[in-house]
Amino acid sequence: MKLVSKTFTVLNTLALSLGMAHAALALDPAILYQRSSPAVVSIAARNGKAFNYGSGFITDPKGFILTNQHVVGTNKQVSIKLADGSIYSGVVVSRSAQVDLALIQIRPKKPLPSLRMQTVPPQIGQKAYEIGDPKGLERSFSDGIVSRIDGSGMIQYTAAASFGSSGGPLLNEDGQVIGIVQGGNPGTNLNFAIPAAAINSLPGQRGLVAQQRQQIGHYTLASNLQFRQGNYQKMLAILNEGIRRYPNNALLYSNRGTAKSSLRDYQGALNDYTRSIQLQPSSLAYSNRARVYVALKQQQQALEDFTQAIRINQGWGESNIGAAFYGRGEFQNQLGNTKSAISDFKQAAKFYQQIGNSERYRAALDRITLISAQ
Repeated sequence: MKLVSKTFTVLNTLALSLGMAHAALALDPAILYQRSSPAVVSIAARNGKAFNYGSGFITDPKGFILTNQHVVGTNKQVSIKLADGSIYSGVVVSRSAQVDLALIQIRPKKPLPSLRMQTVPPQIGQKAYEIGDPKGLERSFSDGIVSRIDGSGMIQYTAAASFGSSGGPLLNEDGQVIGIVQGGNPGTNLNFAIPAAAINSLPGQRGLVAQQRQQIGHYTLASNLQFRQGNYQKMLAILNEGIRRYPNNALLYSNRGTAKSSLRDYQGALNDYTRSIQLQPSSLAYSNRARVYVALKQQQQALEDFTQAIRINQGWGESNIGAAFYGRGEFQNQLGNTKSAISDFKQAAKFYQQIGNSERYRAALDRITLISAQ
């Protein structure tokens, strides 16, 4: 049980950190479905002589699946059907009737496709996509918007939900899970999802390291919320407290650098990004520090950091590597390095095209056309 809880807590902490570190991709819906649907599963759980049917999704390639508590009921084991048609016996390793969530573990023969969690609350009006098994129609896809968020964080949305949809993922345009579908009223827009942050309520034994990761995740979430609202001084205060308690955490320093940069304290931001890189080099920290160097008009250092961000590309994915090439292309153009700028924009366009981000793809092509015409 300790291993299960530790794995779950690590996943949750990583999810919390995505609120600010990952830029929205606005994937084409067809690409979003192609990438996300293989991680959605069908669940069957005994209910006396009958069965409860519902949906779920894989949160970790090793075989952890999240769904509703009311889908699994009191069962210790349930049947899981993956997108490829294979069927597994799943063990319910954690559950909470209070928040209506359950965590299931299966033991696959190979790593499975999984979805990432985005525990920063969504915004009312943003697009939302649902994948699930309404009335047994496996991996059905529907779209809508987030229409309301109540005081507890419960998400009301307009994508269609029906019997069998429960436990499936509610996704943002980036393909990240913003909620776990709880149910709805067919034929209406009154559909509801449990906020992704509620996964913190699932019980389990946690070791000291896992507890620290969770606490760091809370500092990250709280500071990210302030960032989204433009409250940079409050964001800075939260991260100051976090760093006081955890003085060797690279993510907290990187986020504080963002707070200071937003407040135009460029030297302070430079110091924090440098400390973050010393503790744990990352593409994001290098790229952010490069932008500070640009603000400080330290051209050579900026160019070196943009290049290093592209070189190591730790955990960014194609959206952020595209952003790094785009940023370096802009900087190369400012320096008058026309050929290098065009080369970088071509690389940016390549990565944006691969992920289906048509807006950023066209922007990169427009920059190439504009520079070539100069």
